[in-house]
This record gives sequence, structure tokens and C-alpha cells, in this order.
Amino acid sequence: MKLVKLFNNNIYRIIINDMDDDTRKNISRYLDDSIKNELEKLFIKETEEIRNKIMATYLRSDNLHILMSNGCSLYAGSRAINKNEVSGCQKILKESKLENAPELNSILQELTELKPEAALDRLYEIKMYCENVLKNEKATEEIDGIIKEYKKNFIDEFVLTIDYSKNHLHKLFIKRLMSRSAKLNRVNVFTLNYDLLIEKSAEELGVPINNGFSGFHYRTFMPSMYHQDYHYNISDGKRTYAKSINLFKLHGSLSWKFDDTKRPYGITEIQYDFSQGINYVPECIIYPVQSKKKHSLDLPYSEMFRQFIESVNKTNSTLIIMGYSFGDEHVNDLITNALTNPSLNLVVFSYMDENDHNLSEYQKRLHARCKEDSRITIFYGSTLGDFGCIVRYLIPYADVNEFESIMFDTLRTLKGDSKYESVQ
Repeated sequence: MKLVKLFNNNIYRIIINDMDDDTRKNISRYLDDSIKNELEKLFIKETEEIRNKIMATYLRSDNLHILMSNGCSLYAGSRAINKNEVSGCQKILKESKLENAPELNSILQELTELKPEAALDRLYEIKMYCENVLKNEKATEEIDGIIKEYKKNFIDEFVLTIDYSKNHLHKLFIKRLMSRSAKLNRVNVFTLNYDLLIEKSAEELGVPINNGFSGFHYRTFMPSMYHQDYHYNISDGKRTYAKSINLFKLHGSLSWKFDDTKRPYGITEIQYDFSQGINYVPECIIYPVQSKKKHSLDLPYSEMFRQFIESVNKTNSTLIIMGYSFGDEHVNDLITNALTNPSLNLVVFSYMDENDHNLSEYQKRLHARCKEDSRITIFYGSTLGDFGCIVRYLIPYADVNEFESIMFDTLRTLKGDSKYESVQ
């Protein structure tokens, strides 16, 4: 009973997931290793049905699709934009003044009370007002400068905080996906994140990532690349298909840049320096504004959203959602559309509890429908909805006897490279 009480009080959640050294030391004062081990055994036993019956079945779907958002990158240093603490973006607005349109300065100050996505939306509106109503070129340039500074600070504060050396959960997640039978269709990963954790993790594992770009030095976005297969010719003349992942970055990427010479979409992909980050303001992304739905209709984003719709409407499909708070109307529309497919199974991992006051209206409706619609499964709470818990304990290897996975781990272990060992 003592262990169950500790689990219900969320102490176990702290134990099974990543934590900083100070937190680890504080927890160690109260819980010795034997209790920690018993807690882990209890959790593994309690989640056995989720792992071995529910998720194992879904991972074997003919068509498996993953939708990931910022909650999956928090462990590596990404930050949530809807926290209440004062951000650098708010400080920029507080210190900004328009010399050529001083009557708008009071409005700028009011924006400091808004969340980043709402504030950025209003900045665009002020720019349009200066440009189209006031016809004030200098004021338009001023507000445009504020917007660029705001965007740069947003990327610096919420995205470039990621430590790419701490990508162990992404690597473990990819290995779980790669344990699927080669006879099944390729996994489609749709992400709303700008970061490159998936790309870097897959490359370190030797897993081919198909992100829609072709070329080596001069990368060009070509959606037809998503239909390209990888295969090896072996000595007996047989053709063996290599396992790979389709990656769709629905809101763009830090490694994308606009380039009019790269037809037909005018997008190129650059080599990202993980040690230095970037020294420019990324423009080939959909920033967190309330008008994201409008931006998602532009190229190349509309093409990837079309691919999402086409993918989830295939027969015997499973869509797994994690790290997403259901705050984007255009993404919610895609999920609603997906549920028109009678053979689709929807699995949601939500960090927020069913009764959390921050739960979006869409997610509340989703919770209500899952009680009536057997195709919808929701695991919620700060334990079951945590990316570390999901990857380590809730998503199994699709085939525990999968030879390549075992061989890969054996080679890593024998070479003494412990940092690449998976958590079983």
C-alpha cells in the first residue's frame, strides 16, 4: 500500500523520468535504491496491459502514423511557450518604442500581458495598420524591426535551448518504431517542432530519414521523395528493403531556408551546426501565431498537410499523438478529418489530466467522445503523458525477438559504448 500511495502522489513519475542532479539528490534523501527498484517493478507490472496488449497491437498496424509536438522535446531543453513566467519576448515589447508612430506605444505595452503567439499576431496587425492605414513607411520599418527581434528572441529562448547531446529518448523511440516488420508500410512521423532531434537521432542510429528533400550539396524540397524506397542488393541477387522513416515537418524546420532558385517550392535545406546553432532569423517556419491556420495553407506546408490527410485515410491506420496540447485549430481539423476513416485507431498521450483547467475545448470533446467511440484511446496524466515514460515503458518493441534490434544492441554493448544502450 505504501508503494501504491507513492505512485498516486506522483513521486514515481519523478523517479522514472529525467531530472537534474539537485532533484536527484533531494529524492535520494527519502527513497533508497531498493524502494526505487520496487516502484519501477510495480509500474512495469501495472502498465503491462498498455504495453503488451494495446500498444503492441497498434504498432503492428499496416499504416502507423505519429504526431509529435513540443512536449516530446522538453526533456532535451526545449521550453513551453505557454508558461506564466516573464519571457525575453515580453521584455522586448516592454522596451520597444515607435518614434514615428508614438500613439501606438501604449498598445505595444499592452502586448506584454499576452502569450507569445497572441502578441506576435498583434504585432503583425500593427505592421499592417502602419503600412496600409497610416501609410507610414518609417513606422512600418520600425515595427518590422521589432517583429524580427521578437522572432529571433523566441527562437533563442524556446528552441535553441535544446542540448542535442541529450537525445537518448528520441533514439530509443526510433528504435521502437524500427522494430516493426519490414513487411509493414513505412512509419510516417509528423512533427510540429522546428528542432532537429529526430534527424540527428536517426542519423546516429543509421536509420534513413526521408524528409522530402533530394540532393546532397544543394538540397531541394520534392514531395515525390516521400514515395522513394531504400533497398540493398545482396550477393545472391535478392533485393532487400531497408527500414526507414518518413518525416513531415508540418510547421517547418530550423534547417530550411527560402531559395527561389530551388523550384518548384523554393525551399532548400542547409547543414545545421549543432554546436553553434544559427545566426539568422528563421523565416521558413510557421511561427506560433493565432493565424497559423492561414499560414498552413501556403506552400510547402499545405503539401505536407495534404500528405497527412492522405496517410491517415488509408485502411488499417493508427495515429499516435504525443506531446501535443491540441491548441492549434488547423491541426485539430486534421485529426477530426482523420476520424472520418472508420478503420483508423487514434491513441492520445496527454500530459494534462482529464480535469485540468488548461485543457483545450477540443481535447475536452475528445475525452467525451472516447467514452463512446472505441477507436479513440486516451492515456492522460503527468506520468502516462510524459514522453520519457511513454518511450521507456509504454511503447514496446513491436517484435521482442526482432533480430536486427538485438544485434545492434549487442554490438554497441561489446564495444563498450554504454551511452547508446537502450532502456529495455
